[in-house]
Formats: sequence, structure tokens, C-alpha cells
Amino acid sequence: MPERTDQPPNLHTLLTQVADRLDEKHPNKAMLEPLALAQALVVAEAAHGRTTTADNAERAIVAALPPIRTGDTRADYATRLRLIATGAVA
Repeated sequence: MPERTDQPPNLHTLLTQVADRLDEKHPNKAMLEPLALAQALVVAEAAHGRTTTADNAERAIVAALPPIRTGDTRADYATRLRLIATGAVA
């Protein structure tokens, strides 16, 4: 499969890291949009520091986030993020 050039090459890794963080703390709590956005920032800065690259990575993560469905737990959402990271549509 050809590599996508419209996303950072490590987007799948970053999405997986967001999913891991959601699974680590309170996986049965409700998923909320502010949490997804905060995790995107935390993961991007952990990977790239406070740089323009981190800003770009955060934007790419946010753009790849699926909508939160009614009743989604953090674990449910993490599962969908992992599917997206592998190239599936969730």
C-alpha cells in the first residue's frame, strides 16, 4: 500500500498512543470531545516536544479522530482509534 503523503508518517503510531492513554485511565468512563482533543495535544507534544512539528501532528490527529458516538466509553473509542490507525474506516 502506498504511503499517504497528506499525513505525518507516524500518524498511525500517534493514534495508537492516544488509544493506549484512553484505555489506561478509566476505560469505562464516558468519552468526551474535550478529552480526545487534550489527548491529541499531549501525545503530539510527547512525541515532538513543543514544536511546529508537534502542532502539525496534533492537527493531523484531530483530523483523524472519529466522531464520538452516544454511549461511547473511552475503551470503545480507543478500539475505533486502533482500527483507524490500521487503515480501517470506523
